[in-house]
Amino acid sequence: MKRIRRTVLFLALFAALVCVLLLLNFTAPNPTGRRYSSQPPLTTGQGSGQQIGDDAERILAADLHLPNNNAPDQRICFCSSTRGTPPTSECNSCMVTLRLEGNFRRPDFIGQGYIAESKNAQNLLFTQADRVEQIADYVLAARELHQPLWVYVRVNTGLDPAFAQLVETTGGGIVAYFTVPGYVDPVDRAAQLGLIGASGAFGLMLLWEALALRNGVKAPKPRDPLQTSESKVRNTEDFAKSAKERLQSKIDVEDSRPHD
Repeated sequence: MKRIRRTVLFLALFAALVCVLLLLNFTAPNPTGRRYSSQPPLTTGQGSGQQIGDDAERILAADLHLPNNNAPDQRICFCSSTRGTPPTSECNSCMVTLRLEGNFRRPDFIGQGYIAESKNAQNLLFTQADRVEQIADYVLAARELHQPLWVYVRVNTGLDPAFAQLVETTGGGIVAYFTVPGYVDPVDRAAQLGLIGASGAFGLMLLWEALALRNGVKAPKPRDPLQTSESKVRNTEDFAKSAKERLQSKIDVEDSRPHD
């Protein structure tokens, strides 16, 4: 029973720690480490198209800890090998040159060994030709560079599976990331419930362990005063008898010696 109790105690503590880690939201398998954005960006009806896109890029820049590649001092591009040199007002340098659909492509973020793009849109469909061409060019560049491409969208973006399959060929993926009003992350919800359950189990096992330890400590048995006195008397008598026998033995030895 003791082993079972302590095993349950350890498992409850371990489960609680896992739930806490999940609630901290930094263990997701994408460059931000997060399952969802640190802030909800502007969405349709809250600003112009440019403002909506810029707000998502601002949040993603903070979560990635990277400068926005659209900033004047950044602007690293994927350049076309067939459409001429891109204008210097749009590109400060070419990261790779290859056959593109457009004159150049400038992803939102260039990370250490990966490429990231923000798409704060209601839908990402293969019927949207301009987005298909843009993402296809990003995929082409990412594969040429042997770097994964990560595309961050809203948690409720309507996504064409073909888009996901295309991006995943780079080793990256499309991340349902930007939160919207009323969104509750299912992993957070599960972790909250798990933490409550694990904490309750840990508390009960800890209480059980404390009670078991308390019951296992026995008070020393008090000595019987009468028995103690009898023991002292018995010991005294034994000592006197032993001393008397030694003395008698000594007298007998003396008596047995010849006298002059």
